[in-house]
Amino acid sequence: MNNLDKHFEQVQSDIGYSFRNPDLLYQAFTRSSYSAQYGTENNEVLEFIGDRVIDFYVVKIIADRFGFFKSDSDYYDEDEDMDEFCIVANKDEADFTAIKQQIVSNKNLAANIDELNFARYLYLGDSDVDNHVEQQTKVKADLLEAIIGAIAIDCEWNPAIIEQAVSNLLQIDDYLDDVDVEEERPDKFKIENAVTTLKELAEQGKCSRPEYEISDEPEYIDGQQWWKCICTVRSWGIIKSGYATSKKEAKRYAAYLVLCTHYDLPNEFEN
Repeated sequence: MNNLDKHFEQVQSDIGYSFRNPDLLYQAFTRSSYSAQYGTENNEVLEFIGDRVIDFYVVKIIADRFGFFKSDSDYYDEDEDMDEFCIVANKDEADFTAIKQQIVSNKNLAANIDELNFARYLYLGDSDVDNHVEQQTKVKADLLEAIIGAIAIDCEWNPAIIEQAVSNLLQIDDYLDDVDVEEERPDKFKIENAVTTLKELAEQGKCSRPEYEISDEPEYIDGQQWWKCICTVRSWGIIKSGYATSKKEAKRYAAYLVLCTHYDLPNEFEN
């Protein structure tokens, strides 16, 4: 095994944190077998702390990145919706639970220790040396948890420092960068429901009755037949024309454009 003394500054640099109390970093690298043999403190208490810290901050990072209140949504209806907390993207709580479990798994923690090549600096008792425990996934995962625990104690529980350490050492971005952050459009604002939504809004007294005018003859553009429908909602002062390959779809699209305009929503079919 390599002596941590000779590589202390490099290890701190790789972690991205400088310890005010260097003994905490030594403790993080000390297995119970070593402390039992030589009488020093071991990393088990730091591992316990780090395990809880990692769990909390992984959830916090996910919530900060993908969570939102409904009032922040483009689709928020002040009259109909409560201001609840939600997770964006085309994933739900179960999906994020699975992602979180991958991030905090022993396999991932150990893989990050492998990438840093930190297991070689562990202080091991003779029995651990004989059994090559530094190669075990759980032992390497324990080491990463102990390092996080040591940082939490050393920085006096500074939230920003701890969160940065958790994010860096667990490489959380690798798991979260590919998550689709586009909020799913509520059913009532989807094009297939646009005509019904406008009708219901009118029945609820939230707008005047929508008026539709469909062309008698189709138009031909680049050799393709297109029908035109004009949708008018007079109380909102909105008139929109929708083109589609059938009268039914043209009506839907015109109603959809009216909803997009009134609620300032993106048009999914703009191109």
